[in-house]
Amino acid sequence: MKTWVIKLRHLAKKVIAYSIEGEEKVYRLKHTPFRVKRHYTRRYHRELEGLFVQPDKIVVDNYMGRGYGCNGKYVTQALLASGEALDIVWTVKDPAGQQEQFPKGVRLVRYGSPEALREYATAGIWLCNYHLMQYLHRGLLKKPEQTYIQMWHGSFGIKKIENDCRNLTEDKNWTFLAEKNSKFTDYWISNGRFETEIYRRAFWDVEHVLEYGHPRNDVFFHGRERQARSFVERYVGRTNEKFLLYVPTFRDDDTTQKQAPDLLRIRQSLTRRFGGNWTILVRMHPRMRESLITEELVQAGGMDVTGYPDIQELLAAADAVITDYSSAVFDFLLTGRPAFLYAPDYDDYQQMRGLYYPLWETPFPIASDNDGLAERILEFDEDAYRKRTEAFLEGKGSVEDGRAAERTAELILDTVRQNRERQRQGD
Repeated sequence: MKTWVIKLRHLAKKVIAYSIEGEEKVYRLKHTPFRVKRHYTRRYHRELEGLFVQPDKIVVDNYMGRGYGCNGKYVTQALLASGEALDIVWTVKDPAGQQEQFPKGVRLVRYGSPEALREYATAGIWLCNYHLMQYLHRGLLKKPEQTYIQMWHGSFGIKKIENDCRNLTEDKNWTFLAEKNSKFTDYWISNGRFETEIYRRAFWDVEHVLEYGHPRNDVFFHGRERQARSFVERYVGRTNEKFLLYVPTFRDDDTTQKQAPDLLRIRQSLTRRFGGNWTILVRMHPRMRESLITEELVQAGGMDVTGYPDIQELLAAADAVITDYSSAVFDFLLTGRPAFLYAPDYDDYQQMRGLYYPLWETPFPIASDNDGLAERILEFDEDAYRKRTEAFLEGKGSVEDGRAAERTAELILDTVRQNRERQRQGD
């Protein structure tokens, strides 16, 4: 974003107060009685509310148009394999540039565009892994004959989310729309008992939680990891090497780069402990602005894979993972391969974002500095790690078994068939 636009927005915030009240956005000039109201749902009521809902249309979004990945990808694969006549629409940031990511049978529209809003207004099924903020801001409402299935992008609830996170709920306008998103949601897809409990508390008005497992984690079962590995090797142009995936999480104070570990030392430690030639793959969080693709990373044999659309394939291909607080490492846990937590700002992060349980209750070796991280790698004990992993998954009530996409697809197909029948009877 251009610097002058950012400065203009900061200036506007100093003199204008903004709030969302029902279906109105209210702008007030601070310290004056002057205010302006705008009905942000007006266009929806005028142009989209009366449009016919197509029961076999499914609109899918992966983290604000990021691309063909996460839960939506694996459910889409299952739906295409079913042979059912469906209109599957994905909203993406660059339809022309991202078309090659998608299989035949999937239509693309630009994320956040008027066309995307129209697709939502006419789709029988909404399938998402994040709040539909972009569209709710622009007045999207949900019709009675539409079904919204939420497949959240997190796992096992290490970071506090939504209504449990004070940093998030301090923004009353964000909270208003997030709560509306939750009220619109018909089904939540959970990976087990612990996550179900978090959903019920953190998402305000949760009723139907289905413990199907996360469809994205099917990639870790039934030999699918081998195919994922071949895709990643082709992407990075390297074979017969070991991959370390470094996945730093987003920090609300934007300090991730300051907390980065010594990647060259990590590579050396991995080689000493596990052997082989290691390549470091760095995957940035979608909300992070700073880059870790520095001269140090290149010297350490590292590569930027932030643009790779499916982090699950990166996880499936990785021989080891290092993160701070990213929930991706809890998906990786299903592989049984080594993962390490590097958390030099643990106390600060606890205060800023908050965790549902201490890091030391996870199976992962933990370090707060580079010396500690090197030691955790060199002293890694496979047998102890395996036992801790099994106990952790059992304690959280994990139901992951590689069939989550199949279950979710069947839910969608049953809903589509029921809605088709209702429309036939209505005709």
